Amino acid sequence: MSSVAEIADWLGLSDRRVKELRSEGVIPGKPGEPYDLKASVRAYCAHIRPASGRAAAGGSDSAAELDTNRARESRLRGDKLELVNAQLRADLVPADEMENAIGQAFDAVRGKMLAIPSRAAPLLLGMKTSLDIQAKLTELVHDACGELAASDAVTTVKDRTKRRAGRGAGGDADVEEAGPAA
Repeated sequence: MSSVAEIADWLGLSDRRVKELRSEGVIPGKPGEPYDLKASVRAYCAHIRPASGRAAAGGSDSAAELDTNRARESRLRGDKLELVNAQLRADLVPADEMENAIGQAFDAVRGKMLAIPSRAAPLLLGMKTSLDIQAKLTELVHDACGELAASDAVTTVKDRTKRRAGRGAGGDADVEEAGPAA
């Protein structure tokens, strides 16, 4: 039989902690009774083994998880850098800029198409055959489409994107018009 001090020495604990472990039922015996050294060491080892096993397993899981998270973070940083570079080259246009350009293009198409009847009416009045009328309408539609094709909507969006990224339309730094990089 052993004393609290001897058990504490063997386990590398304080006397108080050994007494706490006994009152918690980890170390066998009743308060005030002498300690069985062999039973106390075995009980304490059995008590800490699952905790150390969890820590070791958790440590390796945590290390693997940490490596996975670092790799993921690295990929995300690379992806972000690619997006920023694409914006600087004006290969990637912010969605709000594109929505604005598409909206303007649809407004222009709508305006050109709605203008055809008013442009065509006076021109069609004197025509006698449906072939002449069809040819004139086709000419007016082609004129409208040609005007729309000549629009600078895409170039305008790219120029805005370059200015927004801090470069002028020619690719040089454009300090006055530079906005925050998105």
